[in-house]
Amino acid sequence: MSTTTTSTGATVIDNSNPYDILFETNLKSASNIPMVPFISNVEDFLKDKEIESVFKQLQDAYSKYKYFESKLSNNITILTSRSKQLQESLDIVEHVSNKKQDSFAVQYELSEGVYSSATVNEPKSIYLWLGANVMLEYSFEEAKEVLKKNKQSVDKQLKETIQDLGYVKDQITTTDVNVSRVYNYDILQKRKQKVGQEEEDK
Repeated sequence: MSTTTTSTGATVIDNSNPYDILFETNLKSASNIPMVPFISNVEDFLKDKEIESVFKQLQDAYSKYKYFESKLSNNITILTSRSKQLQESLDIVEHVSNKKQDSFAVQYELSEGVYSSATVNEPKSIYLWLGANVMLEYSFEEAKEVLKKNKQSVDKQLKETIQDLGYVKDQITTTDVNVSRVYNYDILQKRKQKVGQEEEDK
């Protein structure tokens, strides 16, 4: 399984289907996350399969979905923080642009935990950090446009990731149910075999 990291810090998950071999299917969600089919008829499903192999594949798939769940939860935390930071930057740009005809005092960070004061006289532009140690000068309107566009993109990713997490949780539930149904079927078959053996021994 492989992952890559986006510019927002979110992790992109390798979406190979853990059920391809077991179910001979390639069902996926709109976001390309593998879908686990529900085993409605356990007896038919197991008729040409070894139960130990099925259990192993179910457990492997469960582990993979739990991995998805962990990564998506982490992505939500990262994207939520990024959205908040962008909104705070927008608020600051809006505040400064409203004072562009005036002078006002600000505090700025010289180094970690060390602040100093300065007076800004009739600001005409503002600088934005764009990441990777890149800073560019923008007019207030340009800065607002850049920040709004970035926030819309992050919020879209956040919404999709929240939906994906809910979807993955559903797959985990279905996998749990499948494991229980296969396990219960196995127990029932062993009991039947035991009863049959006892009848033969009489």
